[in-house]
Amino acid sequence: MAKLSQKNFEKKISKMRFEDALERLEEVVETLSSQKINLDLMIELYAEGNALREHCVKKLDEAKMKIEIISSLKN
Repeated sequence: MAKLSQKNFEKKISKMRFEDALERLEEVVETLSSQKINLDLMIELYAEGNALREHCVKKLDEAKMKIEIISSLKN
C-alpha cells in the first residue's frame, strides 16, 4: 500500500462499497498474520485495517437502519 495522507486515506475508504472494504480488510488481516513485514508497514496496515473495520461497521449500521425503517412501514 502506498503511503497516503490520513485525510486521503479516510476519503478513499469512505468511498468503498462494503464488499470491497471487507475484502481489503481480509487482505490486511492476512498480511498482518503472516508477520513477514516490517514494523512500519505493520503499523500502517493496522491503521488501514482499523479504518476499514469502522467503515464496515458504519455500512452495516446503515443497512440495519434501512431494514428497520422498511419493516416499520409494513406494519
